Formats: sequence, C-alpha cells, structure tokens
Amino acid sequence: MTLDPLEQLPVFLAYSLHLEQESAERLRELADIMLVHNRQELHGLLVKLAFYSEQHADEVQSICGDTPLPELLPWEYEWPGMEPPETAAYESLSYETTTRQLLELALQLEQSAADFYADIATRSTNDEVARHAREFASEEREHAAALQSWLDKLPPDANEQPVDIDPPSQLD
Repeated sequence: MTLDPLEQLPVFLAYSLHLEQESAERLRELADIMLVHNRQELHGLLVKLAFYSEQHADEVQSICGDTPLPELLPWEYEWPGMEPPETAAYESLSYETTTRQLLELALQLEQSAADFYADIATRSTNDEVARHAREFASEEREHAAALQSWLDKLPPDANEQPVDIDPPSQLD
C-alpha cells in the first residue's frame, strides 16, 4: 500500500491527526516555558490555542470512526517544510516574546495549515479526501480570521518587551 494522503482517505486523516496532535503538544510545551518565565498571559493564550488543536484532532478522530489509520513513522510524513505546517518551532518564542509576536506566529501557523489542506484539496483526485481537505482548510481560515481579529484589537503597548528582572550576564 502506498502512503499517499492525496488519494487515500485513511492516509489523509492520519496526516491530519498527526498535524493537530503535534501542534497541540508543541503549543503546550511552549505554554509551559512561558509559565516558567512568569508570562501568564502568553501561557494562557498558548493553552487556549493548544485546546483548539486538540478539538480539531478530536474532530478528525470522529471522522475516522472505527476505521484504523495507518501508523506512519515520523520519516514517512511528507510535509511542505521540516515539520507539520501548524507546529511552532521551539526557537520561534522566547521569554521576551510579546503578545503581538505570539499572535502573529499563531496566525502564520494557521495560514500554513490552511494552505496545506487547500493544496491537498486542489491536487487530490479522491472526492472524499478533497471534501475533507476543503473543510479543514476552511476551519483553519476561520482560526486565522479569529487570530487576526485578536491582533486588530490589541492595544498599541501590546508589543512592549517585558522587563527582565534577571537578565543573563556575560562571563569573561
């Protein structure tokens, strides 16, 4: 059996499930980092975004029903980049990240996921894969629109850097 997410619904759903689970896991890890650095507002926002990814993963699992999905090994996934499109790189955030920067990153990730699904919908010859991919792309665009709305409502000072009460020191 080939592992083509464009043509086989179980493979497409395995990709989708992995994408959302990886996103949620990474967002929760980044939330924990923000908590360690006493950035409660960013911690809360990251937890909320992780919850949305978990909800999408639950939706994918409900579509699967009793159909077993192929268990792909990490190197068997073919993503547009190095990681799933909705997964934030660890180096993308630091304890100095602002709320605006975090929302911009989340917006970029949602747009990447929407593009990923839209590409599958366009290229797939399997009607069921294309239909689900269009639905998922639409959902990701809704998430992106919500994030854009949050960004638009941020006060001007939302891009201020936090005060570092214990900055790193250079040893000579």
